[in-house]
Amino acid sequence: MQRILTLLALILAAFPLALPAQLPATGPLSSPYSFTMNPEPDLLAGGAGQVEPAAFGDRNFSRLTVRSTGSTLGTGAELATNLPHHFDLRVFGNYTNFTYNFEQSQFNIGVNLEMTNTGAQVDYYPWKSFRISPGYLMYNSDRVRADLQAQDGATFTINHVTYNSDDADPIHGIGRLVLAGRGFMVTTGWGHIVSRSRHHFTFPFEAGAAFISTPKVLFELQGDICAAQGYECREVDDYPGFTANLNTQLASWNKTVAPFHVYPLVEGGVAYTFRIRR
Repeated sequence: MQRILTLLALILAAFPLALPAQLPATGPLSSPYSFTMNPEPDLLAGGAGQVEPAAFGDRNFSRLTVRSTGSTLGTGAELATNLPHHFDLRVFGNYTNFTYNFEQSQFNIGVNLEMTNTGAQVDYYPWKSFRISPGYLMYNSDRVRADLQAQDGATFTINHVTYNSDDADPIHGIGRLVLAGRGFMVTTGWGHIVSRSRHHFTFPFEAGAAFISTPKVLFELQGDICAAQGYECREVDDYPGFTANLNTQLASWNKTVAPFHVYPLVEGGVAYTFRIRR
């Protein structure tokens, strides 16, 4: 079972790498609109060049950005607009539901990753395209679930004690890693979310952390455990010492995941900006 928890954590950590590839790179486009800009155009990748101060003097809410994202919060979308001076405002939402089935340690396992969350951030650009983005995760029900079914002759270890699953009523159950909870978040990165140049497309990147509720591991098992296959078989709740060992193991797992209440954020995506008024 320790291997199963470790696998869940690895899947969660590797998830951003498994997201669908971003849209193919697109070359610079000539805008049909008249923008106030630096004669030296920004770099396409995030608008990293020097931005003329007048670009920050546009009328508030005069530009709208639509952005698709992939991050450790899942896949989703953002809407952003420009505010006075060196500020932008954006709101975001993510939804991901991904299932993977495999076999390990004599168990059939189905892992489901479900990430549903929404929030808002303010982007502040103190220097060129460098930004600091505080925000708030307003809704978050992220979790990882594993459905387990023992194969014939399966054995498993809980709290360093090995048990035999009964083939007549195999061990089966559900494990959950809950990563939910609202909280403050902050990221930093390079590249304009709302483009300040003649380029419509930008490719901003950011990293930071969200402060969520303390993660929790839950584990529910059913079926029969035997001293040896077919001998002295009992329900898991009635098997001597099993409940105490499971509770001890859960306490250890929860101690391991507790530091992730500071949840790491890594995000990339493609943004498209257009003028909505002058």
